Amino acid sequence: MPSSARPGQATHALQVKESEIAAEQSLVDAAHVRLEEMRADAQRMLQEGFRQAQTGTKASLVDRDAMVYQAALRAQALNVADDGLVFGRLDLAPGGPEQHGPLYIGRIGVRTRDHESLVVDWRAPAAEAFYRATPEDPRGVVRRRVLHSRGHKVIDLEDDLLQPALVDDLTVVGDGAFLASLARTREGAMRDIVATIQREQDLVIRAPADGTVIVRGGPGTGKTAVALHRVAYLLFRHRRRFGGRGVLIVGPNQRFTAYIERVLPSLGEGSAALRSLGDLLPGATATRHDSPELTRIKGSGSMARVLRRAVTDHPPGAPDLLTVVHAGVVVRLDRPRLDKIRKQVHQRVHGTVNTARRKVADALLDALWERFVEIGGLVDAPGIKRGEFTANARDQIGGFLTAWWPIRTPAEVLLSLADTDRLRRAAGRDLTPAQVGRLAGSIANEDGWSYQDIALLDELDSLLGRSPRPTRKVREDDPYVVDGVNILTGEEVADWEPEFRELTTSIERSERARRVDDEAEEAADYGHVVVDEAQDLSPMQWRMLGRRGRQATWTVVEDPAQSSWEDLEASRQAMSAALGVSGNRRNSRPLHTFELTTNYRNSVEIAAVASRVLAKAVPGATPSRAVRTTGHDAVIGLLPDSARPAFLHAALDTVVDLLGQVEGTIGVILPLGWPQSPWDVPERVQLLDVLEAKGLEFDAAVIVAPEEIATQSPMGLRTLYVAVSRATQHLTVLTADPAWKNTLSPR
Repeated sequence: MPSSARPGQATHALQVKESEIAAEQSLVDAAHVRLEEMRADAQRMLQEGFRQAQTGTKASLVDRDAMVYQAALRAQALNVADDGLVFGRLDLAPGGPEQHGPLYIGRIGVRTRDHESLVVDWRAPAAEAFYRATPEDPRGVVRRRVLHSRGHKVIDLEDDLLQPALVDDLTVVGDGAFLASLARTREGAMRDIVATIQREQDLVIRAPADGTVIVRGGPGTGKTAVALHRVAYLLFRHRRRFGGRGVLIVGPNQRFTAYIERVLPSLGEGSAALRSLGDLLPGATATRHDSPELTRIKGSGSMARVLRRAVTDHPPGAPDLLTVVHAGVVVRLDRPRLDKIRKQVHQRVHGTVNTARRKVADALLDALWERFVEIGGLVDAPGIKRGEFTANARDQIGGFLTAWWPIRTPAEVLLSLADTDRLRRAAGRDLTPAQVGRLAGSIANEDGWSYQDIALLDELDSLLGRSPRPTRKVREDDPYVVDGVNILTGEEVADWEPEFRELTTSIERSERARRVDDEAEEAADYGHVVVDEAQDLSPMQWRMLGRRGRQATWTVVEDPAQSSWEDLEASRQAMSAALGVSGNRRNSRPLHTFELTTNYRNSVEIAAVASRVLAKAVPGATPSRAVRTTGHDAVIGLLPDSARPAFLHAALDTVVDLLGQVEGTIGVILPLGWPQSPWDVPERVQLLDVLEAKGLEFDAAVIVAPEEIATQSPMGLRTLYVAVSRATQHLTVLTADPAWKNTLSPR
C-alpha cells in the first residue's frame, strides 16, 4: 500500500486480505482433515504387513517386508507434508479445461474418498502452470496465489495477476511473495523452494527423464535446490524406473549433506540415497581434507595406473618359495618362477584379484607339474599320473596359497604404499621421486582417511573385488575342500539345513527389496545420479562416481568459476567418461545443459563484493544477477596484526556483534588448516574451513584472512570467491592486508 493511501483505504485492504485468508483457511483445514485420514490408512497398511508375517509361510516374509517398506515411505511422505501442505492456488480463465473451481497446489496430492482432487501434487502436470505461467505466456492462468502457512494456519498470501482483463470478480492481494521468501531467516538446514520455484528453475526440474542434465550457474542461483526438486519430480513421475534401481545424491562433504538432508523428505520423498564424497564406500569415512599438493597427487587420473600396479605386486609378507613332495621327489618354485606365475595370472584374469584364487591355485598346480616333469620326476618315480600328482600337491599348497595370494582389503593395499620402495615400483613413471616421497609420507602419517583417499580406496575395491563367498555345503567332488576348509577362501565349510538356507535366502531378498540398511552393500548401478559441486571433483573421484552410474541418467550441478581443482581439462575428460561421453561421441541419451543466471541468495551489496573477487579469479567472467537489496553494505575490516590469534579474536568480537543483529545462522569461514576450537556461542554460529563452506549459506558470514585463502593453492582466488558468496544478509571480511581492503571495499 503506497504511503499516500488514506487510513480508510488501508483498513479496507487489511479487511479484504483477512477475508481472503479466512476463505483459504477453510480449504486448508479440509485438506488437513483428509491428510489425517490418509495417515490412518497408511498405519493400517503397516499393521496389515505385520499381520501377514503370522501366516506361517516363509514367502510371507518377503511380502510383509515389501508392504511395510512401501507403507513406511507413504507414512513418511504424509508426515513431512503436514507443514505448509497447501502453498498455491491457480484461478484459470473461462473456457479452460478446469471449470469446477480453482486448483490448489501442495507438497503432495490429496483427494477425497470419492477421488475428487483437493490438492494437486506440485510435480503433477496440472501444477506446471504454477511455475511456468507468465504475463507473456499465462497458460490459461488468470491469478496465481501463494499461501504462507505456519503449521496448519494460513498467515499471509500474495497474488500475481497474469491476465488483468479476465479478473472479473477475483480479489487481488499484495505483491512480492517471491522476494519476501528470499529474506527469510536461515535455520541451519536448506529448505525447499517448492512454493517459489521460478520459470528458469522449473525448466530444469521438469527436463526430460531420459537424458543427462547439466546445470550451471553462479553462487546463489539455486542449483542445488533445483537438483533436489528434480529428484523428487523424477521419482514422482517415473517411480517404477528410478525407484527400483535407486537414486544417488552426492555432495562434497558431510556438512553439505547434513545441510540438504531434509529437503527431499519435505517434498514427499525419502527413498534416495544421500552421500558425500567422503562416505561413498561402506566401511570408510573421510575426516579431513588433504593439502592442495597432496590433493593434486591423489586426485590425478594417473593414480589409477599406480593402484593397478600396487595390487599386482608381490604382497607384503608373501613367501618366496613353494615346496611340495611327491613320491619322494622334492619340487620347488622359486621367487622368479612365482613372479612369472603372478604376472601371467593377472594378465589372464578378467575378473578381480580376490576372486581369482581358483585360477591361481590351478596355475600353481600346472607350474608344479611342469617343474616335476622338468626335473625328471617321471623318471625317478615312474608310473606317476598327472591326477595323482595334482591331488597330492593340492593338499600341500593350502597354507602357501593363503599367504602368497592373500584376500586383501583396499585399506591394506593403500597402507602398504607407505613403504617407499613398494610405492616406487607401483608408481613407475606416473609419479616423480618427490611425489613418491610426499605420498608415502602422507600414507604413513595419516590420521584417518581424507576425501581423496576414499576415491583411492574405491579404486582398489574395484580392482580387488569382494572376497569369495565361503562354501556353504560340502561337496564330495569339490577338490578345494581339504579337512573341512576351503583352501580358496580360508573359510570353514558348513553344511546348512535346506530349510534354514531357504529362510536365509528369503530374508536376504527382502533386505534388498527394502534398501534401508545403510551398511548394506551399495547398489552396483543406480538409475539416476545427482552430483553437486561437480566442478571440484578430481579425476579419481569421477571414476568412483562412474562405477555407481554405468547405466544411469545424471544431473550434474556445477560452476566452473568456483572450481578448486586445478586441471580443469583432465576433470572434464573424467566427467565425460563417467557420464558416458567420450570426445565428440555421446551415448544414446540426450544431453541437456541449462544456465541459471539469477542470484537469489546474495543481496546486491554482497554480490558486489563477490563480483570483485570473481574479476580477479576469472577475468572476463559474468557474475549472476542479484535481485534484492538489504541496505547493509559489506564490512571490510583491516587488522593491524596478521597473527592467527589476532584474527580469531577479531572474528569472535564480530560474531558477538552479529548475534544482536541476525536471528539466523552465522558462518565463520577460515583458511585451510586453521584451528576450529569451539567458542562459547550459540549453536547457530558455525566455525568451518573454506572447503567445508561449499554449497552452504548463512544469514551472516565472517571471512577470515582472505589474503591467506587466496594463496593456499593455485585456485585459491576461486575458493575465496565461494567464501564471500555464502551470506544472504550480512558479510564481514577481516584482513590484515591493505591491498585486499581496497579490493573488496565498496567503491
